[in-house]
Amino acid sequence: MNNAVRQHPETTHGDTRGEGPDSARGIPDELNSPDGLQHTVTRIWEDVLRLDGLTAHANFFELGGHSLTASQVISRMRQALRVEIPLAAFFDHPTIGELTALTARQLAGADSAADRTENNVN
Repeated sequence: MNNAVRQHPETTHGDTRGEGPDSARGIPDELNSPDGLQHTVTRIWEDVLRLDGLTAHANFFELGGHSLTASQVISRMRQALRVEIPLAAFFDHPTIGELTALTARQLAGADSAADRTENNVN
């Protein structure tokens, strides 16, 4: 019997990735919940802006963010969440809550597209 422990790759925050439906895209299972997703977006903003205690109503630009720091947030979200947020969308969704909702919709849309592709292959 093989006693080897199966290791999961780590996320950018050191968490291990699960084996849920999104694990094929590299998205940790804990991000399947709105709270988990918002927590991740909040941590990214806090890291980039070097602030603590941000809430869902925090406005990126009122906190001192600008297009260059928005690009950093977008890059980190791409790495952590495997989602592409256009810079223009950042200006339309400048709060953590709004950006989290947009991200959730994009993740859901990507899952739907993957399901459609998978169903067409089978």
